[in-house]
Amino acid sequence: MDRSSFPVARSTGKAINHASAVLGYIGGGLMALCAFVVTYDVITRYLFRSPTGWAFEISILMMLMAVFLTVSYGLKEGAHVRVELVFRMLPENARKIFEIISSLFVLCYAVIFSRHGLMMVIKSVTRSETTDFLGLPVWPVKAVFLAAFVVLAFQTFSMLVTRCYLLLTGPRFKTATLSPSILTVLLLIIVLFISIITGLTLNPTLGLIVLLLVVLAAGIPISFSLGIVAAIGFIGILGIPRGLDALPQVAYWVWDGFTVMALPLFIFVGNIMYRSGLSDELFKFARAWLGHLPGGLAIAALAACAIFSAISGSSVVNAATIGLVAIPAMVAYGYDKRIAAGVVAAGGTMGILIPPSTAMILIGISADESIGHLFIAGIMPGILVFVLLSIGAVIIVKRTGTYQPLPKVSLREKLTATRVAIGSLILPIIIMGGIYSGAFTPTEAASVAVVYALGFALFIKKIKWTQLLAIMKDSTKTVAMAAILLAGGIALGKVVAMLQVTQDICAYFVTAGWPGWMVIIAITVLVLILGMFLDGSAICLLVIPILAPIIRLLGYDMLWFAVLFTINTEIGLITPPIGMNVFIIQQVSDIDAHEVLRGAIPFLFVLVIALLVVAFFPAIATWLPGTMG
Repeated sequence: MDRSSFPVARSTGKAINHASAVLGYIGGGLMALCAFVVTYDVITRYLFRSPTGWAFEISILMMLMAVFLTVSYGLKEGAHVRVELVFRMLPENARKIFEIISSLFVLCYAVIFSRHGLMMVIKSVTRSETTDFLGLPVWPVKAVFLAAFVVLAFQTFSMLVTRCYLLLTGPRFKTATLSPSILTVLLLIIVLFISIITGLTLNPTLGLIVLLLVVLAAGIPISFSLGIVAAIGFIGILGIPRGLDALPQVAYWVWDGFTVMALPLFIFVGNIMYRSGLSDELFKFARAWLGHLPGGLAIAALAACAIFSAISGSSVVNAATIGLVAIPAMVAYGYDKRIAAGVVAAGGTMGILIPPSTAMILIGISADESIGHLFIAGIMPGILVFVLLSIGAVIIVKRTGTYQPLPKVSLREKLTATRVAIGSLILPIIIMGGIYSGAFTPTEAASVAVVYALGFALFIKKIKWTQLLAIMKDSTKTVAMAAILLAGGIALGKVVAMLQVTQDICAYFVTAGWPGWMVIIAITVLVLILGMFLDGSAICLLVIPILAPIIRLLGYDMLWFAVLFTINTEIGLITPPIGMNVFIIQQVSDIDAHEVLRGAIPFLFVLVIALLVVAFFPAIATWLPGTMG
């Protein structure tokens, strides 16, 4: 590559980065506006007995545009997670080459979507396609879809050029050091080729499994890996023309609905709470009431995690938010930093169990189950996990003796802490009270929560209008990952269904005569192993479409299984070698990941106990949803 030409490429890359950022901010603005539209409809429905009728349609269109506008910004900001286990073991030049290969795959992904987007716009214009209720033209929405993936293509190409330049001009770009890297890359290409040929000709299921494992090991982001494998599966089943169109069709279809809107909106709520500092008040509230107990600060940290879980729905956000305030406080009072980090890493896992849970949303979408009922099913098990983690924390800190008890505060101080935190404490009541009573759907609850959290934070001057861009920035990065991950996961689930993998597995269990409890144990072990390597959201989207029919065939309650599955993925969040919460705590506390992991390992056994309790007593998960109308 000519070095003199790179400044031009760099300036072009800056322009593309700016375009991606602009689209991301527009997407964030549309998400916020969507929440206000849905909330307005809720207000008119209950206060004036006059629902709008148009809010449903408008909000879906806005969210459709919002989620896809964020995809290039999410890539620019590095929001997409990948499996690092094998990638980190590679030589430096091999990692650089794999980064280039990853960019090539994402570029192909973007081109496929851009091609389909152009066809959608043309068809929409020629057919004068309009919405059902308001009769609005649909082509502008599909034009946004097209523009989003065109910018993604340019963003990816810019990153590809930069990565090629860094490889060619790097200090270690020498023949002697490059040879092992080239051999590693050649091996990857050979395995990729064999798996694709196997998938397209000999054994589609085996080929796609091997292909998925290879692209994940190569460090290609999980969200794009699922989509790439799904696209190849579609091509093998439907042929090239229809196969290329199938993936973007599924992506558009997935987000063209009201229920799925809850996912980005709850992400938005969590970021508002985090950026505004309202989550700090939750820890101070828990500390005032629980800090004087033996191991009281550890219990307070877990209580703050539990309360924040009832707002954010994300374990990663939960661990990061509470970790920023709880770990320094615990260390200041003599807690071993390893134990302090382990407590918050484990407590953060409650974010995907206690509703509103992003994991439950994904399970509901993948298994066609009521998200509202799934949310309610997580309440009692969530309380159980909190109690068991608290008991475990007290036992650990008392055995080690590495803590200083806090003086008991007066009732007046407790009431003051409660008054300060009351605005945040009301939010879980609004969300779950509205869903349990039937007043809100999960999406409406998420919308009301966004409006309430934003309005409350502005009212008490916890955030300024100028900080809204930062909130949107954090939200759109996460939504970008969720948009691609959900689309790819659902698409791969459809490929699995078309290959009749579920039917074959069900037939095997029937003919083999496996009792139901053995099947549940086998599934539990499988999910635990997957949790050691994959993000919980990816696991949901990969295996729930396969497992849900099996669970129903065996006669088990899907709500109960969803809770078991979620606790399983909780365990994966603090299990090596990946352990997402471990690395998040490392980032926010500057405590070595190995130390965080050592502190979290005892809580693995606590979560296993919770898993067994729910397994043997299903009513813990099923009783409360059974009381709903």
